[in-house]
Amino acid sequence: MSKTTIRISPFGGFDIPGLEGWLAAMAAKGFRFTMTTGPLCFFDRDEIQTVQVHLEPIQGSTDENPELNAIYEEAGWQYWGMFRGSFYVYASPDLEARAHTDPDTLDYALKKFFRQKLVGGVLLLLANVLLLGFYWQGSPWEIDLLWLRYYPVETLSNGKTIPFLLAALGFLLIDLSYLLGLFHLMRYRRTVHSGGKTRGHRGVGWLLAAGLLVLLPVLINTVQLFSGTSYRPYDLEGSGFVTLTDIEGEDFPISQRQFYYMDYISHGGTLLDPEHWYFHQYGAFGQNQSSNDVPHLEISIVRYPLELLAEMRAEEWSRQEINNSGDYEARPSDYGLDEIYYAPREGWTHVSEITGEKRVFLPGGIFILRRGNTVLFADYYGEQDLTDHLKHFAAMLEGL
Repeated sequence: MSKTTIRISPFGGFDIPGLEGWLAAMAAKGFRFTMTTGPLCFFDRDEIQTVQVHLEPIQGSTDENPELNAIYEEAGWQYWGMFRGSFYVYASPDLEARAHTDPDTLDYALKKFFRQKLVGGVLLLLANVLLLGFYWQGSPWEIDLLWLRYYPVETLSNGKTIPFLLAALGFLLIDLSYLLGLFHLMRYRRTVHSGGKTRGHRGVGWLLAAGLLVLLPVLINTVQLFSGTSYRPYDLEGSGFVTLTDIEGEDFPISQRQFYYMDYISHGGTLLDPEHWYFHQYGAFGQNQSSNDVPHLEISIVRYPLELLAEMRAEEWSRQEINNSGDYEARPSDYGLDEIYYAPREGWTHVSEITGEKRVFLPGGIFILRRGNTVLFADYYGEQDLTDHLKHFAAMLEGL
């Protein structure tokens, strides 16, 4: 059986009397403090001890201090380890022992420690600004609230909104933990200076733990973005994707212009951004033509962590109005697909009231297909019948 036990500190990182009392209480249960990692405290199972614990503020580097340990050892204290790089932890079986006989020395140590933590607050503020600034496009004031109301899945799966909201909540808890800790440390300094006693404030440590837990997926998401693992394109050949050539025929000329021709599948996703695919192709068009004058195909696919979200996203897509398309028709499930929606698009001609110039808009159709937690949106402009390729689209989804 492992001799190591892990606990989350219920007290804030600056709450000296609270931490001292808690570590002593843990020793009385047979758990001897050894080290910390973030909000986690590690204990070795040991004999039940009745001890007094003292936290000595670290005033320099966070390395162990053999000279200081020797001084405490001579006074009957045993060195147990470091607490978050902020304190050296000492324990004594003598409950009347005093770690400091000089009030001025203790006051100086606490004053210097307080200043160090103020500097730490500046770094925490900088972290707030940098991370929230990176995801600022997901902030509530950047979101179309009407769009959020009617299309919540699309809005929240944009790769920015959820990271921003989680980061804001995480930093709120961490900042509150820091400010409360700083306030309690300031009160402790005043109490020590006046020769009085103060008690700990249980619960502040849980704020830090909860804040870090909420912030962790945002940090992982950010690392994925900066490391380049968020974007993983692959070749069109062998991808199984339906192409414009499949719909129009082998002899159909495909545009070779950079923006209108994709010989790859855009593919990506992170922890907080659902896995997604994108592909489009346009037919070849002349110098005086518009890209909208020739057949073209656009495919978007999203895979959600929950099937319910994919169902909601398919329903959202089916409610969005597409120019010159009819209503979506729900078709019976087939080819292993759970949901099939199809909207035909009629061709039409627009005549300018000013110039009299005619412009022909192509017909086509739109597919919304769902297989499990993956949903597809395929928008086609052209003379062919998109429904003839339903089996191919279904096989494409199955192969993802």
